[in-house]
Amino acid sequence: MKYSIQKTLLLCLCILFSCSQTQEGGSDQVYGEPETPLILISIDGFRWDYLEKTDTPYLDELVALGVRSEGLIPSYPSKTFPNHLSIVTGSYPNNHGLIANSMYDEVFDEYYYIGQGSTAARDGKWINREPIWVTVENHSLRAMTMFWPTSDAEIMGVRPSNWFAYDESITNTQRMEQLLRWLDLKGTNRPTFLASYFNDVDNAGHRYGPEAEETKTAIRSIDNEIGILINGLKDRGIFDEVNIMIVSDHGMTENYTNKVIFLDDYIDISKVELIDKGPFAVIRLIAEDSDSTVENLFPLLENAHPNMTIYKKNGFPENFHLTDNRRIQDLTAVADDHWRILTHDSFNPNRFPSGDHGYHPDYESMHGLFIGYGPEFKSGYVGPRVKNIHLYEMMCKLMNISPSLNDGDITATTTFLK
Repeated sequence: MKYSIQKTLLLCLCILFSCSQTQEGGSDQVYGEPETPLILISIDGFRWDYLEKTDTPYLDELVALGVRSEGLIPSYPSKTFPNHLSIVTGSYPNNHGLIANSMYDEVFDEYYYIGQGSTAARDGKWINREPIWVTVENHSLRAMTMFWPTSDAEIMGVRPSNWFAYDESITNTQRMEQLLRWLDLKGTNRPTFLASYFNDVDNAGHRYGPEAEETKTAIRSIDNEIGILINGLKDRGIFDEVNIMIVSDHGMTENYTNKVIFLDDYIDISKVELIDKGPFAVIRLIAEDSDSTVENLFPLLENAHPNMTIYKKNGFPENFHLTDNRRIQDLTAVADDHWRILTHDSFNPNRFPSGDHGYHPDYESMHGLFIGYGPEFKSGYVGPRVKNIHLYEMMCKLMNISPSLNDGDITATTTFLK
């Protein structure tokens, strides 16, 4: 018991030390009085219909008192980092820069990858549009983030006033308690924007599938964590004085081991580089190999499989919103819903995910969650599906700040506001 108490105290001290070491608002910056706080929380992989699959009393309370969309439509590809950045920049991945979780940039001659400890994911040079916390800080207001993807990078020379590098050892409960501690700050030290992130539902969806009991258990667990935040706000008497947005980056679909397209059945994989594979496969041609050209490979893949479509670098249909980014590679193979594109070497039926995402946003299985509650939101309103690129402008409106360059439209979300 003594060791357990010491360990808990040490973790709390580590959290406080991390905050004190990461206040990057700048000693020379003068902050103004905060606006009504906005709390943005992402539940990674929370599909639009998960509320109907199990008991979620705290999320249901927010819906009853606030608003919900029938679905939050992701940007393509429906992957984690591209869509978390689309939400906070109001921009398609083509424009904000993160067109996938795994990328190669020919100018940097570097690879982008995600995961705890990734140096690339903490390098702001990959990001070309202004996230909401940068917008907030540029308006002399404070932003504080707890693990929102990309929020631990210095972007355009700016960081949140407080931020954390991603650390899975910090529990979901501690994440919510940290938001509450930030809201306890007084005067100009108090944040106007706060953000946090849960990954449990996404992990369960991948491992067990979107319909599994284990995924429903993860949904209930995260609902309880939202309850910690709600009850903490109520205990402080400020539940009605903050705006809350609960979102997810994408949904989840079922995968099957008999629905796999093996790319090496059609082309010689040794003569190309696969930057990514799964719901889509990204093919980079090796310059030294004169036989591996777009003109040679495209005909081999164009009609290779009825559940796979191949696109050239500048050949995506308009609804992909992938046009002129240098990180788009020579060829991209896109799978239909439920299908995966792999190689024989990468296929392991014993480690095959039961669920996945990354598919086109036209599939409802890829749609996520949007809930809004607070003094600026309507009450008891269920609105239409909305694209996630429109949320940035709405957040700016909620905090009374001017948006930066983005692809969104404020009129797409005004139906949710009073």
